[in-house]
Amino acid sequence: MRRPLTTLTKLAAVSLPLALLATGCGGTSPAAVDGGTCKDVSVSVGNVNSASDAPMYIAAAKGYFKEEGLNIDFKSFDSAAKMVAPLGSGDLDVGGGAPSAGFYNAVARGVDLKVVADKGTMNEDFTYMPLMVRKDLVDSGQVKTLEDLRGRTIAEPAQLTATASTLASMLEAGGMKYNDVKHTFLGFGEHLATFSNGGIDASLTTEPSATLIEKAGVAVRFDSPPKHHGDQQLAVILYSSQFAENKKAATCFMKGYVRGVRDYVDAFEDGRLGTAKADEIVKIVTDATGMKPELYRQVVPNYINPSGKLNLESLQKDYDFFLAQKAIEGKPVPLDSIVDTSFVEAAVAELGEYTEKAPSAAGKTAP
Repeated sequence: MRRPLTTLTKLAAVSLPLALLATGCGGTSPAAVDGGTCKDVSVSVGNVNSASDAPMYIAAAKGYFKEEGLNIDFKSFDSAAKMVAPLGSGDLDVGGGAPSAGFYNAVARGVDLKVVADKGTMNEDFTYMPLMVRKDLVDSGQVKTLEDLRGRTIAEPAQLTATASTLASMLEAGGMKYNDVKHTFLGFGEHLATFSNGGIDASLTTEPSATLIEKAGVAVRFDSPPKHHGDQQLAVILYSSQFAENKKAATCFMKGYVRGVRDYVDAFEDGRLGTAKADEIVKIVTDATGMKPELYRQVVPNYINPSGKLNLESLQKDYDFFLAQKAIEGKPVPLDSIVDTSFVEAAVAELGEYTEKAPSAAGKTAP
């Protein structure tokens, strides 16, 4: 029987781990929606104070959540990985995540949550995580092709994330296997300094770090992962199972989120947020994150499907990579057991289909 959502104080009485209590996140009772409306429903939403949370900030700033009757309580986390435990317990209603071996292993151990919408897709038009190679290696001709990376040190953000699957596809295109290079694991913010001191030869680095590295002149954008891996689902919106049970509130939240996504995508022009049309979006996101507006206009933004559709083919491809690396503990986790597209489908049914021109995500998407 599923444990009902309770307040943080009551949860403490049943000995939640201290690390979980430290988040201070309160859930939403399934009984909170009264009379078929979402009036005065509180929703706790995890964020990492990054531009990847742009649609959340846009929807909050433009009143889309408020129009649904929702009171949004943003909770800051050092990383998306730290949202998984409070989402699983119901102490956090909504969060974001990057599918990884660790994520799937947590689900296999009983962490109950749902993957519900797109939060970040990399495609040819929006390569916001390029392969960077140290500039001196390129200038000297030591690295001309992917095959020249054999035996060299490549930085990834962490072990066995979706980025590892990305790199494996690129190495395969160069006639190599994943372990034909040396792997080091560094947060994206550490890549610039490590390139500068010669500690790494290449990296897969997300924005804005990729632009900062390029501007510093220590590494160059060498290749585009989608050329070799295809469009990739790098980030997803997650619901706690308790919040997902509150169908009305969960759909109200999704409507606000999708409206935020559409405003965000509408601000794109030639793969950037650099035009006057983007002024409002740039202000909202940089005010929320502290990023300098001029930098935000220069970076390659992460693409998000304007109807929130997930690229299921990409999720399966990366999961199969984790299986091949023997990184999945216990029984495999069928994706259809954790993916729930009903909320985004209901939101789009009410909002209508997105009609403006936008890059389409290749691969199988949720209907």
